[in-house]
Amino acid sequence: MKKVSIIIPCFNKGKYLEEALQSALNQTYENIELVCVDDCSDDNSREIFKQYVRKYKRIIYIENDINKGVVYSRNMAIEAATGEYIFPLDADDIISNDCIECMVNVLEKNPDAGVVYCKMKTFGAKKEKVLCGKFTEEELLYDCVISASSMFRKKDFVKIGGYKECMFHGCEDWELWLNFYERGYKFEFIDKIMIHYRQIKSHQRTSEQIQHDTAIKYELLKNHLELYKNNKEFISKIFNLGIRKKYIKYKLLFTYLAMGYIFLLMAGFFVYFK
Repeated sequence: MKKVSIIIPCFNKGKYLEEALQSALNQTYENIELVCVDDCSDDNSREIFKQYVRKYKRIIYIENDINKGVVYSRNMAIEAATGEYIFPLDADDIISNDCIECMVNVLEKNPDAGVVYCKMKTFGAKKEKVLCGKFTEEELLYDCVISASSMFRKKDFVKIGGYKECMFHGCEDWELWLNFYERGYKFEFIDKIMIHYRQIKSHQRTSEQIQHDTAIKYELLKNHLELYKNNKEFISKIFNLGIRKKYIKYKLLFTYLAMGYIFLLMAGFFVYFK
């Protein structure tokens, strides 16, 4: 039975942390370890981690001396992991008891599969809804349609280069899935809700958050220019003034990526003929 490392980074999630830890420990799959990273929390997260470490031997616990962010913490946790399979779990989310077993079974039966993902249901402050159905190539280019809590092999993660530090504003999981996809790895879908994603009440988006969104889209384009450039469906949409209604919510993404793409083409043209 191959070992699975459940990766749990945490920053000030003490209010929900025990639920996440307990859901990870209650798995029907037995050969698991938890690799937990406290990212310099100033609530009771560290105390909760230490209580669990004293009680359970299969927990690897790491403390950051300063707040370094989720990208750094996940990469460090995966580096310390001893499992062949990796499953990231946010410190305020919950997984069903059979989640790890179901995903391991899929990877074992499909050696060509790179990532296993499932449906996810929201809970908490907002109305519950089901997310992360089976995706298409087109959808993955426009949005992060796969939960960060999906399973993959550690060796593939290392080969790809892990979570990219440039994605410190967010969507590091989306960038990782694009890396898997771009390198030809297959994605296997389990048509079952096994991830429960907590939505905490949030306020209206600030200008800073909007700027971060723009920075994220730029990094995605820069890191995967060939993937976007060679997708005819994507190119036709971002240069088509009559964007269909279903794509209106992606208008900012299309516009920004188109501008960035044109800028890079012009820069390349200038360098070539200089």
